[in-house]
Amino acid sequence: MFIEAEEHYRILAVDPDPALRSRLDLMFNGSEHASLTYRPENLSYMFLGCTTMVEASAAIGRGVKSGQIFQLVFVENNLPDGEGLDLIRQLWLTDADLHVVLSTTSPGPNWEQIVATLGESDQLLILEKPFSDLELRQVVHAALRKWQLSKQSQNVMRYMEQQIEQRTRAIEQANKNLLQAEKLAAVGQLAAGIAHEIATPAQYVGDNLRAIGDFFASITHLLERYRTILSAQADHRQVIDDLERQADLAFILEDAPLAIEQSLEGIAQIVRIVQAMKGFSHSGQSNAGWINVNLALENTLLIARNSYKYVAEVETHFGDVPTIECFPGELTQVFLNIIVNAAQAIEDGKNGGGKIEIRTSAVDDFVEIRIADNGPGIPEPIRDRIFDPFFTTKDFGKGSGQGLHIAYRIVTQQHGGTLSVVSETGQGTEFLIRLNRQLRR
Repeated sequence: MFIEAEEHYRILAVDPDPALRSRLDLMFNGSEHASLTYRPENLSYMFLGCTTMVEASAAIGRGVKSGQIFQLVFVENNLPDGEGLDLIRQLWLTDADLHVVLSTTSPGPNWEQIVATLGESDQLLILEKPFSDLELRQVVHAALRKWQLSKQSQNVMRYMEQQIEQRTRAIEQANKNLLQAEKLAAVGQLAAGIAHEIATPAQYVGDNLRAIGDFFASITHLLERYRTILSAQADHRQVIDDLERQADLAFILEDAPLAIEQSLEGIAQIVRIVQAMKGFSHSGQSNAGWINVNLALENTLLIARNSYKYVAEVETHFGDVPTIECFPGELTQVFLNIIVNAAQAIEDGKNGGGKIEIRTSAVDDFVEIRIADNGPGIPEPIRDRIFDPFFTTKDFGKGSGQGLHIAYRIVTQQHGGTLSVVSETGQGTEFLIRLNRQLRR
């Protein structure tokens, strides 16, 4: 709990007559000299006395500086070096939480004088002399209780301020994540449109390249026939050879088929990327469907290639796994988050020779997907926290701490599966995803 009860109180009596301090000691500690002779830790009430404003100010200052503060001060209004009201004003400048009992003899200062000097304060009590032991006891208990409640209120306010600050930071982070999610959703929609727009020209560029390849093969065959026929015309052969050299026909015949083949390979890669983007851009859809896990992983690797191609080689060992019922967009998001996380771990480790290995297999009624990397591993003290929201070991601005948390939530809550991690410092990390073949409703 954020409220702690006080077990020891320090009370200062500022009075030219030392009788008040002795009277308090006798009343609360059973001896007039208890506070002067007993160990402070053995007393619930420690009473100290002084006779002047200078001594009182010094005592309060020492208490604040050492951390052994006074909770209550009795101040005689008439002091050898000044008036009690002026002393109280000085003491509150040193310790604003100090509670004060002003003891006066009739006629004492009136209310107007008190307010003019100190302002209105609930930390001040007026006790007119002579006062009985009962009055003294009641005043001490009331003042200390007010001081304790004031401290508790301050602790509560401090605690609430901390909670508000934490909640505010969490809300700000949530808003940033929401904004990022909205941006990603917009990018997803844009990617779907771009993929559709690219698909059509990519298709006819590929068709045209294949046609050009066929045309070139026909031309090459025709040239060979021309050469055969013209070889009998010796008087024209030299002229034809010179023209072929000028046109660099030998190079064209050798290089053109390679250029067409490379262009066809490039356009085929574009088509594969576009198809992968079209599938991946539907992550906002909530409809369940049946997918081939191996194909989904291949598409994800295609999309994520830029994140790992400079830092790691990828090996895939796809088993004979059945199609599974899932939310395709969300599941590919899981694959993407873990693959990108593996690539970043390898890059941050800066060990070179990075490797990401992906395996799939069917085990009983489950499909298992293992994604392993040979990065630096996860330190043992934080392994239990990697799926916590907003937890990240990346530098500020490089990670929101949401990727693995989102993956865990999608696998466990949305699909009823499990997501676990095995890691060894310096050896690497493996994530294991286990999914039911069919969603449980």
